[in-house]
Order: sequence, then structure tokens, then C-alpha cells
Amino acid sequence: MTKVLGILPARGGSKGVFRKNVRPLLGKPLIAWAASALACSKRVSRAICSTDDEEIASAAVAAGLEVPWIRPSEIASDKTLVVDVLNHALERLAADGDEGYHYVALAQATSPTVTVEDIDEAIELAIRHDADTVLTGYDAGQRHPTTMFSLSSDKQVNWLMDAEHRMARRQDLDPYFIRTGLVYVIKRETLVESRSIYGNRVFCMPVPEARALTIDDERDFELAEFILRKL
Repeated sequence: MTKVLGILPARGGSKGVFRKNVRPLLGKPLIAWAASALACSKRVSRAICSTDDEEIASAAVAAGLEVPWIRPSEIASDKTLVVDVLNHALERLAADGDEGYHYVALAQATSPTVTVEDIDEAIELAIRHDADTVLTGYDAGQRHPTTMFSLSSDKQVNWLMDAEHRMARRQDLDPYFIRTGLVYVIKRETLVESRSIYGNRVFCMPVPEARALTIDDERDFELAEFILRKL
């Protein structure tokens, strides 16, 4: 059986919104939404929260996650890479005798619209295709790369794609997807050996754009309430 470690990283500091991870969203802490989905996954062997904050730890435990330790401050700054947090968790668990994980399923407190089904489907996709990484994304739709350009210092347009693509009918173009952070499933070897969350074999699980939400500011909280009331 494929052994999957579910991890939700959440640190106490946040720049955009003060104490964001424990701020109430429809009556419960923000972290509780993604934590509950991860805790209820049928494909996750063990589900933990990696945090440096006691209040966040309590909220995570209340939502069904384990908090085996409080994360050291040296890997809890705003410059800490998520790959370092995941590898730290794998190393700490191995030191405690819990090892042999094939994949890590990463859920994020700032993605409250993630579902149990998202997590389980992403894990199944990874196993089925022997993926190094599975991520989620939504169809770019009207934000197709053919409409995109950069500007020079004098405001001259520099198109992202060539003229042949820009002149094509939209319905004749291949669909493009925009990455979202609902869930990642990453092979252990990719994390440990490549020190990255992206391996060579990357697959995408498409999700509806309406659920592709990341909480960064006050407006996102308002949008999250609107979306979650309708789910």
C-alpha cells in the first residue's frame, strides 16, 4: 500500500492579514477548513500540521490533525521554503521511527476551498501515473497567454506569444491552465533528493476556477465567505 503523509504547514507570522491562519471564517479558524479536509482523507496515512505557533497548533488539533512538535523558529520565517518544511517533517518523523512514506500531500491553510475529494483524487492521480508531482490548476479561459504582453520602459508592447497564435480563433487554441495551491502531491524522492516540490513528471488535476482561491488579503476573506456559503 502506498504510504502518504499529509502535511499542512502554518506559521504564526503573516504580513498581509494579522494572525491570518486563526482568523475566523464562517465561524471557525481559517486553518480549520483545509485541516478538516486533510484529516478526513481516505488516502492519507497520517495527517499532521507543522507550525511554530501554539494557538495554530490547538486549532489544527481541533480540526483533526496531529501536531507532533512545534516547528523550530529557524524554519518558520517568511523566507522559509515549503520544501524545507516538508523535508524537516519527514526527517523528524523518521527520527521517531515513522518512515517509509512514498508521497507527501501538501494542503495549505490559505486554501479553504480544498475538499477531501480534491486531496484523494490528487493522490490517486499521482499513484496511477507514478507522478513526481501533482498540482491543481484551472482553465485560463479569457486570460489565455495570447492576450498577454509585457511593457518596455516607454510602454511598447512585447507579446508573450507569436503573431500566428495571436491571430488564431480562441476556440482553435489549446487550453492553458493557471496553477492554484489547493493541494500538491509530491514524491518523497523529489523532496529529498531534488530539494524541490517539482519533479520531472508533473501532472495536473483540473479544478473549477470558482474554488481556486488563496487567502492573501481582506478582500480574499470576503470572497471566501461568498464561495464557501455556496459549496
